Amino acid sequence: GGTPFGPVGLMLKMSGRGSRRTASRYFSSGVGGAAEESDPASARAPGRARRKAAPKPEAATPKKKKRTASGAARSSAPTARAGRTSSFGLEPAWWGNVAPSSGGGAGRHPHAPDPAPASSSAAPSSPAGPPVHTLILGTHPSVQSLSRGEMYGHPLNAFWYIAGDALGFRRSAAVSPKTGKPYANLHGHLRHENVIGYPQQLEALTSRGFAVWDIVAECEREGSLDADIEGEVPNPIREWCEGRLGRASEDAGRHLGVRRIVIANGTTGARFFVRHFSGWFEDGRLVASSDDMSQRALRSAMNRARRANPSLDEDAAGRGGLVEVCVLPGVSPAAARFSYVEKRAAWEARCYGPGLEDYEEWLGSVKKAKTEAGLTTPAKRKGEATADGDGGGSPRKSPRKSPRKSPSKGPSVRVLSSSLATISPGNKWIDLKVDPGELRPSATLTNGQCFNWIVVDAEEEDDDDGDRAEQPGTPGSSSAWGVHDATEWVGPLGNRVVSIRETPTTTLCRVLHGPVDGVVDELGSYFRLETPLRPLYGEWSRSDARLARIAPCIPGCRILRQDPVECLFSFICSSNNNIPRITQLLASLRKEYGGHLVDVPTRTDDGVDGTMSLYSFPTLESLSAAGEDDLRSLGLGYRARYIVETRDLLAGRGGADFLLGLRSASDAQAVQDELTKFSGVGRKVADCVALFSLDQDAAIPVDVHVQHIASRDYDPTVLGEAKSLTPRVYGRVGDLFRDRFGERAGWAHSLLFVAELPSFRPVLPPDVVGEMDEWREREQAAKREEKAKKKKKRAGLEA
Repeated sequence: GGTPFGPVGLMLKMSGRGSRRTASRYFSSGVGGAAEESDPASARAPGRARRKAAPKPEAATPKKKKRTASGAARSSAPTARAGRTSSFGLEPAWWGNVAPSSGGGAGRHPHAPDPAPASSSAAPSSPAGPPVHTLILGTHPSVQSLSRGEMYGHPLNAFWYIAGDALGFRRSAAVSPKTGKPYANLHGHLRHENVIGYPQQLEALTSRGFAVWDIVAECEREGSLDADIEGEVPNPIREWCEGRLGRASEDAGRHLGVRRIVIANGTTGARFFVRHFSGWFEDGRLVASSDDMSQRALRSAMNRARRANPSLDEDAAGRGGLVEVCVLPGVSPAAARFSYVEKRAAWEARCYGPGLEDYEEWLGSVKKAKTEAGLTTPAKRKGEATADGDGGGSPRKSPRKSPRKSPSKGPSVRVLSSSLATISPGNKWIDLKVDPGELRPSATLTNGQCFNWIVVDAEEEDDDDGDRAEQPGTPGSSSAWGVHDATEWVGPLGNRVVSIRETPTTTLCRVLHGPVDGVVDELGSYFRLETPLRPLYGEWSRSDARLARIAPCIPGCRILRQDPVECLFSFICSSNNNIPRITQLLASLRKEYGGHLVDVPTRTDDGVDGTMSLYSFPTLESLSAAGEDDLRSLGLGYRARYIVETRDLLAGRGGADFLLGLRSASDAQAVQDELTKFSGVGRKVADCVALFSLDQDAAIPVDVHVQHIASRDYDPTVLGEAKSLTPRVYGRVGDLFRDRFGERAGWAHSLLFVAELPSFRPVLPPDVVGEMDEWREREQAAKREEKAKKKKKRAGLEA
């Protein structure tokens, strides 16, 4: 399976001689995979001399082409005679030689985009980029990479696809130019649609503090396999990392902060690295990453280092400048024993996740330094030179931000992440330590089960026209699943105001108002983290073929445990309404009858700064003063009467304690019966409250969309024969889900419902989307046909 940044626990069906289903050696939790990731010939030690076999007489009939582990004929790829080849560049590709503002000359990387015109005639100044935190090392370019002039240039190499999924772009359409068919192992798993060219991909990667290079500078090799490399000469990797080589040497303290070296070609690449840089380990400057693959691949190097320096482990904690070496599943198409989803999960967990956290930390420090120095300014006037400008009067513009793809109209004001950082700055981000497969806020907070979270825009600056722009090289940001263009939310939770941030590897929280103590426990209860989600995904996938295809694309979709009073009144307001309107009504209700918590800085689309006040949800006591006319004045309309009547009935039955008592009920139907006694609460609203706040996991809120799912996937008669959603049909639809998914059918139903939302379509496999559209077209055609028959029948009767 696949998560924004991790698998969902699907086992792989292995191919190749002697293969079998087995737990992955990379994932200690046993998430699918196979025993090894290296090339088919990786068992041979790197650089080992091979005895030349005597020439054999020509066979009478041609032999079949030998096939690699990936199933492709080895002869189908370009091959090269044994000869000396060189890697790209005299130093790695990093922002100092890739960014367009870095100018031209011998120091510029050969694959960088064209330099900015204003800086092409002068010596480049130091571009304002982040310190290099992660150095990614391949072994040596393949034949196709050399022929195309691109690092990781083979069309089936996973490197740029994984980078794109993590950073917000797409390498290519992932379609074979020969057959016109999608690459089956890639196409259905890619997250983004915006395809950009190779130079822009390189810029997007390096502008976030990543650098890319090869272990081997030159060598002799026949073909492209790492195991066939002989007579290799390594690149001066240590010299560069220590600021003694290339452009980085001009200001090593500012430009370099390498915290990790990532070996991109698995254990085969690791053997080359150890062979040429074992002294670096023995000097105590390198340490193996803690994951299983890195520990195995680098065990010999670490053992030699310990023998050379017995106090190595004891001194490790106090040594500055320590670099972690991480060995990851190979991205080559020959490394076929890990699926693309497994490779992506490993890379996001060990490379892009921590790397992007380092990048965000740098962004925060830059913003803080500007604020302390008084350098933060409003939007630049058109034609004004940039801070590090070229003096030409025509400063370079950053790429404009792509429009937000949201299922509903966004608010007129925006909340910026940088502005939130000024609220309670002493409260740090707290790691909830929850795996991406267990929780993704982007799939949980955006699907209509709650209305109290506001999307936070990522760090931005205005370009010279006053338009919003991203960091150079960003092709348009989006969340891990393309739902919104942000991965942070802020909102009131009880008497606290909390920020929630989704990262590639976990979920973070920060308290903006209220006590910090206890927030982790409160969020654990709110997200119901005591319920493991991965086993449920696996169980549901075995019960439903369509869900099995959807689950890897929308991981971490949980059911919330909301405050039942808030949930009850929220869903009363939701009847015959859309999400923006519901959110607006509830915000008015909070402002009028709730308690003030904190003011959040905002900015309009026109660049005008302001504040937004956040309030707690009203208690029954505070609502007691509200009359029907008062609530109508807030825009609640006919719902005002429902709120007044429900408030009075609930107060008479024991208030919040009555609702909390329903959590222990064992019969979801009995809970529905109790809730429908309140004014304005029908079956669907009752089941929403039961599922989203009362732990009634078998409750199935049924609307026309859920009815369509049941008709398409389980029983056509629930739509074909039913003229309306009668109580009998409502119960029948719910039973279809309960019979299939058991006691937590409500969770599975919500996952299937989320997959139907337009904002989640980009993350689904194309064949699933096609089936949905095809079914919808058939239903619409049937309705048109039925309408025409009725019209014809009426015309006949009138005649």
